[in-house]
Amino acid sequence: MKNIALFALAAGFAALTGCTTNVNTVERASPQAQPNYVADKRVVTDASLSGALRVNSVNQAVVSGNLLKVQAQLENLKSSVRAFNYRIEWYDQEGMLVSSPTEGWKLVRLQGRETTSISAVAISPRAVDFVLKLQEAN
Repeated sequence: MKNIALFALAAGFAALTGCTTNVNTVERASPQAQPNYVADKRVVTDASLSGALRVNSVNQAVVSGNLLKVQAQLENLKSSVRAFNYRIEWYDQEGMLVSSPTEGWKLVRLQGRETTSISAVAISPRAVDFVLKLQEAN
């Protein structure tokens, strides 16, 4: 009974402080999805970031008939909560940047060892390519 009371007290404290360190997930044993993975080239300019965040996969699809959608699976390699910024830049057939009102940095906060997917859809059918940029949040 004493252990149950201590557990309840610890759980209540964690809930009040917003402190969580683990994320449990459940998924199909035999996934039905067939992602269209993108072969990627990675340029690392921040060794600290590459030691804290991993891009596990990048896949793409065409939605609404002619818009490119990109999705990346990110993994926090650390055991503590970390925050990262990301943005996706879109490029046309000639390699020119396609401006987008949503091209600003977006924040993603990951629990320790958590994985999550981020995605974006190009706003123009002219976008045929992309660059995913990542940085640690301040």
